[in-house]
Amino acid sequence: MKTAQDKTYEALYYSLWELAQRYSGFTQFRVIGKSHDERMIPMLEIGQGESCIFCVGGFSGTDGKMAGMLTITAAEYCRNYECKWMVQDFYDVKKLLDQTRICLIPVINPDGYEIFNKGYNAVRNPIFRQMLKMQDIPCDEFVCNARGMDLTLNFPTSCCTRKKLYQQPASENETKALIRIFQEYGGRGLLVFCGRGKKVIYYRQTQGFSNSQKCHRLARHLKKCADGQLERLSPECSAHMRNRSTGRPEQYYGESIKRPAFRIELPVGEGKKDEEAVQELMRFPLEYIYSLVQ
Repeated sequence: MKTAQDKTYEALYYSLWELAQRYSGFTQFRVIGKSHDERMIPMLEIGQGESCIFCVGGFSGTDGKMAGMLTITAAEYCRNYECKWMVQDFYDVKKLLDQTRICLIPVINPDGYEIFNKGYNAVRNPIFRQMLKMQDIPCDEFVCNARGMDLTLNFPTSCCTRKKLYQQPASENETKALIRIFQEYGGRGLLVFCGRGKKVIYYRQTQGFSNSQKCHRLARHLKKCADGQLERLSPECSAHMRNRSTGRPEQYYGESIKRPAFRIELPVGEGKKDEEAVQELMRFPLEYIYSLVQ
């Protein structure tokens, strides 16, 4: 197994492309958009289900380890699907992904990924490159894209209040690409993976009691996969966020698509072997799909 830290952005991209070529019977590779620094954003669809769920990572360059892990996880899904193997003697990968396919986007912020690994000289646009260097932020602490925008707060949600042009929600190419694919596919849920903490965060939807109960039930199922904390956020308890110009992707998805959305925080790379981390990551989407029909 190729370790996550060995993977450059180009390696992540071509790994997904090669998986689609090798497992063409049940996968599809797609470029959903480009970053501001002209890097393509890849997505791999795995399975043949009519509906799908989204698994997205790499919003921040500091989440590079998670982006690499998700790419390796995609390869494991394909191998298990083709061989009709079970995961942890419980999840029938082929059966589940023939019901609901996985749309995997391991690195939504390729510019941030490159900056974290190679420094600001990796930015091709000279204006963006100079602007970022002037901010004097260490590369290993950089969480934004090539334009210096934090993508995790760039989604149009009920938290949006400011109207200045440079603070507008969905101003970034990466955000627009993800919104377009959400709107095109709809899907049955969103899982956003972050490489820190150990918790499952879900957003209580305002569309009715039954939807809130469903979100909570699915969150409890996902929590078992990580054995971590369970946290709920809602428009009411997120009032402090209304002073920000934008909201998070999970909140946007819940409000716009009206389907459950979760943020999965896992401390990958902290005293855990890659094989163990991948096995843990594989469980979340499979458990979610399994729980949809329970």
